[in-house]
Amino acid sequence: MKIVFNTRQPDAAASLFYQEALQDMEEVSCYDQNFSAYDIALFMTYDYGVVRQVKEAHPSIKIGIIDPRSTPVLSATPYCDFLVVDGVEMEDFWRIAEKPIFKYAEYPRFLINQKSKTEKQNKDKTYIGYHGNPLHIMEGAKTLTPALTELGEKYDIELLLMVNTHAIGSELEDRYLGSLPSNVKITHAPWHMDNYNNFLARSDIGIVPNNLGCTPVRTLAIGDPKTDYCLSFKMTSNPGRIIVFGLMGIPVIADFYPSALQYLQNETGFVAHSKAGWKYCLEQLIKNKKLRETMGQKLKTLVEDKFNFDHQNKQFRIFLASLLEQ
Repeated sequence: MKIVFNTRQPDAAASLFYQEALQDMEEVSCYDQNFSAYDIALFMTYDYGVVRQVKEAHPSIKIGIIDPRSTPVLSATPYCDFLVVDGVEMEDFWRIAEKPIFKYAEYPRFLINQKSKTEKQNKDKTYIGYHGNPLHIMEGAKTLTPALTELGEKYDIELLLMVNTHAIGSELEDRYLGSLPSNVKITHAPWHMDNYNNFLARSDIGIVPNNLGCTPVRTLAIGDPKTDYCLSFKMTSNPGRIIVFGLMGIPVIADFYPSALQYLQNETGFVAHSKAGWKYCLEQLIKNKKLRETMGQKLKTLVEDKFNFDHQNKQFRIFLASLLEQ
């Protein structure tokens, strides 16, 4: 079995993570356009436009699209043979393509086997870390932010935000800044590989707000907007942000969304949705160092067992071999 990985955006985070994840598979070569020499061709989501051309020129090759992140990719799925997704959310959406699907969680490879956490600057302060899209901070304005604001009245908290604020755009800047708690110290760092270790690893607690803001409405006589839940999340939601904290041994609180509910069980982490839920979970971890250590280690163990690249690559080989036998 010979496999080739190609993408026109090799410096994109997802491309880097998947290429590094697959590097231990001796069957995989990268950036070779001689498709006739391979059994399987892997393309990132950014490259869906070339899939038809490659398939028509090399009809016997099996083509997989990795991390299909947008609906335009659907136009290429008639010409691919399988999809690689990173979460149950993406898996469910892409059942529309009626193609075999393999789940593979990507993350920065260098976080494996590193120290759980760097030395804290202030042992009396609780550092709460976030990495990801600024959108999720904004959407937490009625849940996460007021919870942090109330806790800021009792505890010394610093919020570490690894986000690219320039990506927000000037029209959303005021909304983003207004979504941050006013009585908690805020420290920003841009997304960068070095900042996982140099910045995010200082966290005592990791937060994964993920839901998009929406309000329940009465649609049936039996509904009650005061107690009903309305959950909204992106198709691209996945366990990746949880995995990063887990590799560093940092306990996590996440919004209600499928991947979080799937893995943050049995004391591997907390899930929360309401302001009261976020406040409770945060406070449990703020005031109990032992609980932070226990939950962080349990999450680390889960991540190392389930998402290590050796295990995922072994399962990926089995999946690909089954396609070649068809």
